[in-house]
Order: sequence, then structure tokens, then C-alpha cells
Amino acid sequence: MNAFARQMWSRTRQRLGHAFALQGEMDGARADDLALLDRFASLLADRGLATPAIFLVQSLAPLGFLGSQLVHALSPILGMVATPDEIERLARLMEGRETPALFTDRLIHEEEARGR
Repeated sequence: MNAFARQMWSRTRQRLGHAFALQGEMDGARADDLALLDRFASLLADRGLATPAIFLVQSLAPLGFLGSQLVHALSPILGMVATPDEIERLARLMEGRETPALFTDRLIHEEEARGR
């Protein structure tokens, strides 16, 4: 393989390397991302919406992109309790493979803490 072909192959691998990755985005979850999930879980539990949110998140878990788009669709409602930056971060996080399970766990914890 000549140098040009190696260089092109290297660039292609860099650009498409994530396309078929099996690892989710939350493998190395950052503390601020987890805090954001906790905040939204708490907001939903405070309003008695933890159970419907758990159902919705688990229903859309296999379709991560649709879950993130649902966050965008609900942004007018979420905008009453969160900033646009937080809503955008939540939508980005919901695309990750592990995020729905993490968020569901946090919702269950918040619901149990409130005794519902």
C-alpha cells in the first residue's frame, strides 16, 4: 500500500471510527452530566411524573436518537424549569446507550425517596 492510500485510509478510519462503535457515550460519565440527570429526575419526581417518565424512557431506550428528539420536542415545557443549554445537554446525553438506564435508575431512586 502506498503512502497516499495509507493516509486516505487513516483519515477515513478517523472520520468513521465512531459510526459502528458499540460503546455508549456514558462509559466515562462526567459528574456534571450525572448531576444534570439527577436534576431532571428530581424535577419530574417533584411533579409526580416519575412513573410516566420511566415508562417513556424505557420505551424509547432502544431508539436513542428518538429519545433525544423527544427532549427537543418537549423543550417548550422543559424550558419552564431548565435553561436551553441544559435541555440541549439532556438531549445529547439521551443519545448514549447507557443514559436511559442511568436516568431510569435516578427516577426510581427519586420516586422511592418521596415514598410514592
